[in-house]
Amino acid sequence: MPSDYCRNMDAFERSMIDDNDSDASSVTIDNDPDRLYFLREADGTTTREFIDLTVGETIHDGEYVTDECFEILRDDWLTSARKARSPSPELPEREALEYVCCDAGIVYKLGHSVELYDETYLRICSIRRDTDGEILFGGRRLLKAKNHAGTYIPRWCNELVWIANETAEIPFSHVRRFVTIHFTNNCHIDEDDIKVIYPNCLFCRLKEVLQEDTTSVEYLAFEEADDGFRTKPTSLRRRWRGETTLFGSENVPEPRVPVVVLDDSDDDDQGLILKQRKERKYTFGDGFCGAGGVSCGADAAGLHIKWSFDLSQPATATYMLNFPMVVCEQSEVFDFLTNDEEFLRVDITHGSPPCQTFSPAHTIPGPNDEPNSACLFSCGNLIRRAKPRVHTMEETSGLFDRHQEWFFGVIRDFIETGYSVRWALLNCMKYGVPQSRKRLIIIASGPGETLPQLPRPTHGLPGSGLHNLTTISQMIRNIPRGAPDHDVASAQSRGSRNRRAPFDANQQARTITCGGGENNYHPSGLRGFTNREFACLQTFPLEFQFGRREVRKQIGNAVPPLFAKAIYKEIIRSLQETDERELGENR
Repeated sequence: MPSDYCRNMDAFERSMIDDNDSDASSVTIDNDPDRLYFLREADGTTTREFIDLTVGETIHDGEYVTDECFEILRDDWLTSARKARSPSPELPEREALEYVCCDAGIVYKLGHSVELYDETYLRICSIRRDTDGEILFGGRRLLKAKNHAGTYIPRWCNELVWIANETAEIPFSHVRRFVTIHFTNNCHIDEDDIKVIYPNCLFCRLKEVLQEDTTSVEYLAFEEADDGFRTKPTSLRRRWRGETTLFGSENVPEPRVPVVVLDDSDDDDQGLILKQRKERKYTFGDGFCGAGGVSCGADAAGLHIKWSFDLSQPATATYMLNFPMVVCEQSEVFDFLTNDEEFLRVDITHGSPPCQTFSPAHTIPGPNDEPNSACLFSCGNLIRRAKPRVHTMEETSGLFDRHQEWFFGVIRDFIETGYSVRWALLNCMKYGVPQSRKRLIIIASGPGETLPQLPRPTHGLPGSGLHNLTTISQMIRNIPRGAPDHDVASAQSRGSRNRRAPFDANQQARTITCGGGENNYHPSGLRGFTNREFACLQTFPLEFQFGRREVRKQIGNAVPPLFAKAIYKEIIRSLQETDERELGENR
């Protein structure tokens, strides 16, 4: 096995001890109690073993795992170790109160808002007296938007941000004074006349939710806003994009599956929902579509693709081979957005602007850096013209890791437009793609919409309870001889000049790039991968056709269709839940 594809278990041991300062003699692997990692001491010597208790098999020091599996193994181990070392503290019993009166005769009640001495704020949702008699306030913790450390929060005047993860109780002694805070779900900042009516009040319309792997900045839900300052989601959506057809803007042609509607009212509602789901599809627009990796996944998830565009002629030629019914324009984004608004209007849009400028591999400035950087912000223009219910964006992990000022600018642009935003770095390998490929995924939802979750991983290491990680062998072994773009003879001819060490194909590839990717070659070591093999490793179906030019570049630039499918299945689920709830409220 080539050294670039593997990592010695010594590295695993060092990383575990360095990161956790653990003195434990054993820990579980993959959260599986039957697979243990041991440190053994004998005669002053420390040895280590990985033991699978289900088969009594010991994996001794010096054995190897792939980089890709090592990364997942390490992440899972760290997560389980953190949970094991951080038990939830048992809080002392405290007396719950509805109000409290201080020595000066001032009464604090549930629902009051206060400013604290550290210039943060609190909406009181609980009042407790501990065993020592100290009064503690709990509730929504807030800080001024202009004081937020993240530059993705707009610096709006008299606006607060609810930090949803901050739940620590506040001693009464920390309270400075009463303030008036209005919680509102109105996200149309430019049309917000209510701040003119209440010029001396503070407003909160955003909440930040920090999770282990994801971050979101969301406009408040209807239920989270105060009486008199809340707007129904349907009204917010209508003000933003006009009338919206529930369950999708596209009517599905015959044949239709008959739906039996029973007499009971609940069954009647359910029958109507099933009928709508069968007869409608959410519409989709694919910006910077490339060869069509995102569209391929969106189509498999059940979306109706209405339009797409890309500046590359070879890419759009490939796209039109596979999606002949879609209006695909070879144009720049700003030229495409001059189209009629009715044509542009879809339920879901996507944008993957050129990302080479922000890639971790991009270390030397290039002639296209400036226009590519400008394209990054064009997704804001796209959603302001197409007004989608949900927008997605996919970019290189380098945008988040190395160019956060650009990344935060994009997030802020979405929020200022009225969209809630969620983002995370996801590894495509956890969704059935047989390669280690980390991508930055952004999901934004428009006014009146619920912000969809990111899809949960479907694949993992043995013992995770998920499907096993997809391997190189599984994806390329069934490619038939003579398949398009599968010129094995040419690959063997080129490989004969540069043979490399063979390796086990039951593992994952490195990240596939426009040139194929570093150390990505056929497991035999006798040749490189063919273009068809690269396409299969990107999870393009065998029947997907490519044009004549820049095939490998198109494959490397693509979003893996299987990864895209997972994202859009989750978005469809979220939109359908929203529409079911709205349909029930309207009946």
